[in-house]
Amino acid sequence: MNQESVYCGWLEDSKNDGMLLSPTDALILMARVHVAAFVLILLAMSVPLQHSFGSARTLDFFLFPDGSTHVTYSLESDPFLPDTEVALYGDSLENLVAEDENGFLLSTQSEKNILQVETLGSSNILINYDTYSLISKDGKIWSFEIDSPVEFNVVMPQNSVIVGMSTFPIDMNVDSDRTKILLPSGPAEITYFLAVAESSQVLPPEETPVTTGNDNSMIYAAGGAAVVIAAIAAIAIKMKNKPKQIVSAQQTTVIAEKNEPFNIEKVLEMPDLREDDKEIIKFIHENGGSALESDLRKKFLLPRTTMWRAVKRLERHELIEITKKDQQNLIKLTNVETDKNE
Repeated sequence: MNQESVYCGWLEDSKNDGMLLSPTDALILMARVHVAAFVLILLAMSVPLQHSFGSARTLDFFLFPDGSTHVTYSLESDPFLPDTEVALYGDSLENLVAEDENGFLLSTQSEKNILQVETLGSSNILINYDTYSLISKDGKIWSFEIDSPVEFNVVMPQNSVIVGMSTFPIDMNVDSDRTKILLPSGPAEITYFLAVAESSQVLPPEETPVTTGNDNSMIYAAGGAAVVIAAIAAIAIKMKNKPKQIVSAQQTTVIAEKNEPFNIEKVLEMPDLREDDKEIIKFIHENGGSALESDLRKKFLLPRTTMWRAVKRLERHELIEITKKDQQNLIKLTNVETDKNE
């Protein structure tokens, strides 16, 4: 018996025992496996990566005297999709933060006016950011323009006087000296000017004119007020035909010169400074002219991102300086001599 016959006999016995496949059966099985894998790959390639546009629940615009707008955007998202696309308002964005319903930060990528948020497992998104591209200025008249697909709220700056609106508001009320307007979806424009704070209009006692019974000063004052209102209305009508100038962060008012000592009274009278930012300045001033950012968060009970935005706003006003101390942010008022032990 030769070796070939022995091998064939052993192969036949193994096949009958179910231990080995014949070469033909092995080739057929391998072919079937490759075909099945190929079909699975084709099915996977035919299913595109899905993402959705978030469904807006609330949209709020907070306007400030320095020409900035803080946008707060609350949306619903599909927790089973890997990401959600969100339309952004404004061209230049600052301090953008996206959070889920539990307050955890979400990863984002922006391209043009679309923000892509990684929302796998999240059903709600809260987006906050600042922008200077929604407000323009022509002389003394400011203009806020937006085109929203949903109803939205606009919170006007303090001491602002509205001179025109392109659409009729759904609701309008005043809260904490700021006018809140609910507007319908679609394009809208609000024009306004900033009135001078009452504290700066008070005259010293010796300069206050004394009126008499025959004095016509009230008539002249009323006539002057009418002229001012007419002039403002004329400006508001003409402004739509003039090119508008986008307000940048560098156009904010700075009271103190770099070599002038810090004057807390002047700072607190700045019309283009937020009230919450003034409270931060007061606390730093009472703390000896400097404070750690962590201490500010504890004092005002603000999250890290919110406090950092406030600090950066004050830095743009050149009211504070940010330095490092023991790997922490030390906030110092400009032109103030602080304790050397700080």
